[in-house]
Amino acid sequence: MTSIQLCFGLLIFLFMIIKPIAYKPCIQYFPSKVSANFTSVWLLIGIVFSWPFLGHLFTDNWRDICSSPYILFSILKGILLYAMLIYQQEVNKNSTSSSVFFGFIATALGTLIINIFFKEGLTSIQIACICSLGILGGIFYANGDAKRLSSKGKKEFLLIIILSAIFMVCDHLAISQIGWFSHLLFSYLFMFLVCLYYGISRQDYINIFKNKTVGWAGIIYACSEFLIIYASVNILPVSLVSVFMRIAAPVVMIISAFKYHELSWKNQLLFGGLALLFVLPLILIKN
Repeated sequence: MTSIQLCFGLLIFLFMIIKPIAYKPCIQYFPSKVSANFTSVWLLIGIVFSWPFLGHLFTDNWRDICSSPYILFSILKGILLYAMLIYQQEVNKNSTSSSVFFGFIATALGTLIINIFFKEGLTSIQIACICSLGILGGIFYANGDAKRLSSKGKKEFLLIIILSAIFMVCDHLAISQIGWFSHLLFSYLFMFLVCLYYGISRQDYINIFKNKTVGWAGIIYACSEFLIIYASVNILPVSLVSVFMRIAAPVVMIISAFKYHELSWKNQLLFGGLALLFVLPLILIKN
């Protein structure tokens, strides 16, 4: 691994730690819909600011991209991303650990779906890891920090797992056909259109640009999304990007134990560490 690759990896790791913590006060002081609204605005701002440098990735082949059926997967992701932010913030409100732990289960589910429908094949070790993550997820749901969630919160926890797995499938199909920047462009554009459809108040716009808590959270989210996709395409193998993203989760869970008085740090470390152990073969083992 080169020094540039390591720097990008560490940046991804740091962003994945900071992001859920930055979003925590947003859900404490504002409804979850506000988080989805300001995130959609900042993601679109990210597209606008990056256009002079990356816009050619779309304009050079815009006719082929706009006529491609794979653009529908980008649109689907954008529409569902709005819902995902709402549900994830509702979970984050009561359990920050659950709002990051779900990613392990979603990785297993997404990997399973991609390999079943696109015939990429799974090794016996990967199958064992998927089963183990499913069992561990069930234990976390019943005995981990997720047990503190209400019945509504537990349903939202399951929903963000399903939605995240769908995003993996959308990314898998769309990026290879229309390119990563076009995929982001249509995803974020349609997420913003959903935001407009459900309504964004004048006060929301004021908060987006004047409230420091909201502003920083939106900027952090937008930067992390662009960093992850750019690094996946240009700097690091996708598997290593996933590793840097996932190793941040146990750190967030331990911070949550101390900062938000969730379950003990030993409990958080146990669940986070085991999940990381089971998810690494899904990421690193080549079929």
